[in-house]
Order: sequence, then C-alpha cells, then structure tokens
Amino acid sequence: MNENQTQNRRAVIDVGSNSVKLLVAEVTSGDVTPLVHEGEQTRLGRGVFDSGKLDPEAIAQTAFVAGRFAEKARRMGAVEVKAVATSAAREARNGMDLIEAFREVNVPLMIIEGEREAELVLRGVRSHSDFSDGPLAIIDVGGGSTELLVADETGLRVQHSFPLGTVRLLEQHRPSDLPTAQERAKVIEALDQFLDDQVTPLLGTVALPGMLVGAGGTPVFLSRILKETDDLSAMELEALSWLLPEVQSLTDRLWMMSLERRQALAGLPADRADVILFGAAIYEAVMMRCGFHQLRPTLRGVRYGSLLS
Repeated sequence: MNENQTQNRRAVIDVGSNSVKLLVAEVTSGDVTPLVHEGEQTRLGRGVFDSGKLDPEAIAQTAFVAGRFAEKARRMGAVEVKAVATSAAREARNGMDLIEAFREVNVPLMIIEGEREAELVLRGVRSHSDFSDGPLAIIDVGGGSTELLVADETGLRVQHSFPLGTVRLLEQHRPSDLPTAQERAKVIEALDQFLDDQVTPLLGTVALPGMLVGAGGTPVFLSRILKETDDLSAMELEALSWLLPEVQSLTDRLWMMSLERRQALAGLPADRADVILFGAAIYEAVMMRCGFHQLRPTLRGVRYGSLLS
C-alpha cells in the first residue's frame, strides 16, 4: 500500500461515446466523497453509428487516456480502478478490440447494457441528499445514448436507454460553422419526431415532477457557460438550478454563434463547441415536451453509481 492508500479509496473510468472521465473518491457506507473529477474527449463514437465499428485510432487514443487516468488513480492510492463503457462500445461489432486495448494498459473494462447504465445513473443521483427520496426524473445525455429515468416512492416507473446522443446527432445533422435557421429547424423537427415516436408513448400516464435532474457533461458545460467560469466545484454546481426560459435563451444564443465564438466561450472546452449545440437542443426539447420547468445539474451519474455498486 502506498501512503495515500485506504481501503475506501476507489476509482472508476467512464468510457463514453464522446469522452473518457475519471472519478477518484472515498467510498464509505453509501457515501461518495469525490477527490478528482477529470475528463478528456477522445470521440470513441466517431463514425460508429454509421459503420457499426469503432475506429482503431479512436480505440488506441481512448485506451491511452484510460491508462493514464488509471496510473493517476493508483498514485492517489485507489485500491480499485475499474472502467465501464457505454453506448458506442455496446453498439460496435468490434467492442472486444476495445476490451483488449484496455487490457494492454492494465485497466479491466466492462461494456454495460443500456438498462444497467440507467440503473447506475439512478443509484448515483440518489446518493445526493436533495434527491435521495421522493419523485425524481433524471436524464443523462451522452454522445451516443440518452438515459431517462422516472422514479417515485414505490421505485422505478420508467427506465430506458434511447439511441439519442450529441455525437450521433452531430453526425446526422452537422451544421455550418455559423448554423443557419434551417439547420436548427431540422434538428428541432428531428427531436420532436423522436420524442413523439419513442419517449411520449413510454411515459404514458406516468406523473412527472416539475424538476428535471441533468446528469452527464451537457448540464455541467451549460452551467459553466451561464456562470462564465471554467471552475465550478461539485458543490457549487449541484446547488444550481436553471429555469426553462434560461435553458431556452442559452440554446438560442449558442445556435446563433459561430463555431469560433463557441470555442472561445468561458466554461466550454473548445473541443466541445460542436456537440454542445445538440446537448442544449436535447435538454430544451425534453423540458418543453415533458413539462419540466426547472433543471438541476449533477455530476452524480454512471461513475457514482459504479462506485456504489
């Protein structure tokens, strides 16, 4: 054991379609105290939703970043480092190549099903005292999939993983450097159609709370842009609350900016300036369609759930 090591210090690497994220935390009896949150974009999902295969270069880059994250976690004293991969990896025919590449950097990787991902998101979000009981609606928008969960006192009412994500939409509706009104209208129409076909029938008569909890990267970056800061602690972020008109007005602003202007925004990494348009559009569409008037961002998704399971 190195001097930092404790039995409770654990790490999880979340391998998404857009980015690889590391969480190192102390885990004690259902409580996760984060020590490090870090992410790097590798776009593992690039091209996979068309070709059905992960790009060898994307695999190598993703495994390299994960190996570096794992070394950092071990140096910090993590007794366990595990990795979970989501939508891009589970849809690809060559997911085993990714598992093999992770094995070579000494990181055990598990590709999880959409329903399992949704369960982990719920467990992670419920670990926050504000969301620990009572009615809860959670959406986690990733690069390749979106998890939607609705729970009440009796348990889960809706739990579904949809093939809707920021990288997937970007590849289907890549806009001009300065998006046109027609390009945005097409995205709004595609989202409306998707919600009509896949989401509304699933929700049926389920009663929804007025507040939506947003997990994943998008609400974090939207919050940083609104606050004009690169630096929001987990505690500050999770104390924030955005009303629907604020989400709508920010989405409008982003879609009216050139790529260059978005790349220069405080709070938004330059390499996220393309996908943020689609993250914002998905949140706006879901809030409007389902009647959510408030959005609460959280960092507690798959990673927290993985550490607690």
